[in-house]
Formats: sequence, structure tokens, C-alpha cells
Amino acid sequence: MSTDVTHRSERSRYEIRVDDAFAGIAAYEVSGGVTIFTHTVIQDDFEGRGLAGVLVDGAIADVAQRGGAFAATCPYVVHWLTKNHQHDAALTEVPEGFQA
Repeated sequence: MSTDVTHRSERSRYEIRVDDAFAGIAAYEVSGGVTIFTHTVIQDDFEGRGLAGVLVDGAIADVAQRGGAFAATCPYVVHWLTKNHQHDAALTEVPEGFQA
């Protein structure tokens, strides 16, 4: 099984593919220069494989590698961040006044 996480900036999301099949998204909005992850979805056929974690890790790693800051309102991402700390240097608070 090969996975690929791709940034689709024109759609404000990251996508994950498994063996070239679309498997899910991590949607975001940018506010005050902060990338805010707002929603994560894995397609039913791909659930239970740990793909949401692979997707979130890849998306956040991309933001951090580009020197950006990120935050999350998506419950899955918020929970994932409590257990994964490799990108904490780029983690920031959701900008005041942000509404998804």
C-alpha cells in the first residue's frame, strides 16, 4: 500500500491517496498568516487503516517545512496533537476572532 499526501492549495486542502485512489482530505483556512486545520475526512472504504494520522502528519509537516504556523479547530487534529509532538515548534493558537 503506497500513500501520497498532496497539497491542493486551490481547494484549501491536503489530500491523501492510497495506491492512486482518493482516500480523504484535511481542509484548512488561513487567517492572520496561520494555517488552521478545520476538517478531516477519510472515505468509508479507507477507514481503520490509520490514514487520518498519516494525512494530518503530512499536512502539518508541509506547513512547518515551509516555515509556516498552524493551529486546529478540527477535533481529530486537536486530539492527534495531544499524542504527536514532532511539529510543536510550528503550533500556535487559533487567531482571535477566527470562525470556521
